[in-house]
Amino acid sequence: MTKGTRKRLMATGAAFAALMAASSARAETNLTFVWHAGTCADALMDIAKDYPDKDVKIVPALVPYGPQWHDKIASEFAIQGDAFDFAMWDSQSTAEFASHAVKINDIFDKSSYLKADIFPPASLSRYGEYPDGSGEFYGLPANQDAYGLTYRKDLFEDPKEQEAFKAKYGKDLKVPQTYQDAKEVAEFFTRPDQGLYGWAQMGGRDYDFATTASNSFLWSFGGELYNPATFEVKGYLDSPASIDGVQAYVDMFKFGPPGSTNWGFDEVNTAIQQGQVAMAMQWFYFNGSNADPKVSKFADKVGFGVLPGAVGRDGKFRRQFSVGGQGMGINKYSKKLPELTKFMEWYFQPEQQKRYAAVCQTGLKAVLESPDWQNLNSYNKQFSSALAYLNDYWHLPEYPVLLDELQQEISAAAAGTKTVQQALADAAAKNERTLERAGYEIKRGESTPEVPDQTISPVGQDSVVPVE
Repeated sequence: MTKGTRKRLMATGAAFAALMAASSARAETNLTFVWHAGTCADALMDIAKDYPDKDVKIVPALVPYGPQWHDKIASEFAIQGDAFDFAMWDSQSTAEFASHAVKINDIFDKSSYLKADIFPPASLSRYGEYPDGSGEFYGLPANQDAYGLTYRKDLFEDPKEQEAFKAKYGKDLKVPQTYQDAKEVAEFFTRPDQGLYGWAQMGGRDYDFATTASNSFLWSFGGELYNPATFEVKGYLDSPASIDGVQAYVDMFKFGPPGSTNWGFDEVNTAIQQGQVAMAMQWFYFNGSNADPKVSKFADKVGFGVLPGAVGRDGKFRRQFSVGGQGMGINKYSKKLPELTKFMEWYFQPEQQKRYAAVCQTGLKAVLESPDWQNLNSYNKQFSSALAYLNDYWHLPEYPVLLDELQQEISAAAAGTKTVQQALADAAAKNERTLERAGYEIKRGESTPEVPDQTISPVGQDSVVPVE
């Protein structure tokens, strides 16, 4: 073998080795995502198995729901790391994580498919916009969710129950449209000697259990967490209307099973599935299991609806409750943006989102508006209606601290260790101190409104507007 031939063969071998190495490296392209473990993460993984580019693998990094999930994302961002490439985070976390996320507007500009108009504007805003009203997005509505109502159809439709209720309250037994009506219905069905209670709701100290539930009452009675224009918390969170709402929430524990002031979503689900409660407020996310006869003994007896509203002290009717679910954001420290963009362009196609929406709640407009999806199960129509009444926490980077402060005080009120008025006053003082330390200027008004909703978001209506 000549020296030249040997060199050519070595060069050819080196080139082949380089090609194989490149091919091998390509085959090992992993897109890692962080989410909480559960049905929706499982659905994403199942769909991702059919991703046409077999050189790309979607790898889960799942953690339990709650602080561990948030902290896993936050800690990686804090070191500007790329241990994950994309993540699903709570809607209220967008403000905290936006500075570490890829701006989705840039993807909209370059992609032939991913555009803002394939999502409902309100959904895109809830799960990705920061600051509010800016038109700048850092996430896509990957998994929408909302608080909803579950109820025992067999009890509400029982002629004997209907007759007894009318005899006692002078009105027909119906799925309640107001919390005032819900209190009467809950009282009627609370029968400890029969192992039946009127109402279930979360009250636990963990993560956002107590506050997502109590906020739904607070807003409906015309209260507010703060004034986003002036950053005032005092006079808003502890306003008379806010106190009315949280007091109504605390009062509903009288009609719940013993110990329910410490409950999270698992305990509420168990109560529903065992037929222990006539009504419960619970996330639509869990309705798949609550309507599944393999999971719930009462699956065929449970109905689903939109949460009630309330008539506030100003005589106005409001219906507002907590938004849930997560947006999908991209870690800007990841080095795999081209691969991520291609996957997202595929994943948010109607074909994939139809599969996802069979078990969870998509954010894709084409699927949400589809009659096939609307009629897929016993709760999708109600979920679509619920989207019009969603409200959220503070969209501020200081959200985790503000949440923990409020959660502590609401839990104390639920447990009865503080009055509602004292708990909200203490939470307001803590929240304002947190905002001041973060550099916000609190512009105190000459007076604070009795019903803050009239000042911030005047949505009160003159009469109760039913939602089927």
